[in-house]
Amino acid sequence: MEERPRLDFATKLMRTVVPVAMNLTGVLRRRKRAPYGIEQHAYGPDPDERLEVIAPRPGAAERRPVVYFHGGGWILGTKESYTRHLTFLAEAGYPVINVEYPLAPEHPHPSLLRSLLRALDWIGERYPGGVHVAGDSAGGNLAMMIGLLIENPSLLREVDPARAEAPLPCISVVSIYGVLDRLTWIEDGFPGSDNMLECYGGKAAFEESVGADLALTPDDLAFTEVPPSLLTVGTEDQLRRSSALFAERLVERASDVTHKEYPGEGHGFFSLGRSEHADQMNTDILEFLARFDPEPG
Repeated sequence: MEERPRLDFATKLMRTVVPVAMNLTGVLRRRKRAPYGIEQHAYGPDPDERLEVIAPRPGAAERRPVVYFHGGGWILGTKESYTRHLTFLAEAGYPVINVEYPLAPEHPHPSLLRSLLRALDWIGERYPGGVHVAGDSAGGNLAMMIGLLIENPSLLREVDPARAEAPLPCISVVSIYGVLDRLTWIEDGFPGSDNMLECYGGKAAFEESVGADLALTPDDLAFTEVPPSLLTVGTEDQLRRSSALFAERLVERASDVTHKEYPGEGHGFFSLGRSEHADQMNTDILEFLARFDPEPG
């Protein structure tokens, strides 16, 4: 059996420092705390299988929930770091379900996807009409993976053989500078990408082609059906090529695909620092969601 990589000291330190830094940037950007209430829930037996439900603005048009998966290269990050940054969705009337999940290398692929499917089981009992799925970076990877798995049940069973059907419908997917293929982000110099990939999938994940057991990214999946999808990325992001190449593949199979680039922005601009493009991207996300979840009446 292949020996799994262990976290080095720097990554262990980052697991502590990064959430603090992201919370601080939320304050500096004057992002509001969720003003209409937050409920905390467990969705599975692992201590990290938990989520928060951010209530929508009272009186807003009723919308389907947005389920959000945080970034962090599969090896770090917390849902709490994103709460402030997701309030724009609650203001627009979307219940926001901000999901925590166990991290690699302690929980390698496909453990993360199985945890997220358990989260969707919990969500489906309360919102059976379907959800939008979103995330950034590694969370953008997970959001697109979940959307494609739901739309292609045969692939879903490869991740979790015990599942006969999808837990609930996927209305749309928003992938914010997601890791959408395995190798181009390494070739393009994304910091720490080789360690992140090894922690998540092991050394075999660096092969040019992999089997179904190591389909870590959307580009590894042999899908036929595609949910409506929005892919966003900055022009200075080392994941720009990953987004562009995968957007091309999606467009070959679906008409409801939008790919947007933001000039001069690097990785993390959704949740780090102050940026006019972050605000513009929020507007673009709301416009995209509204196309598939219009106001009633």
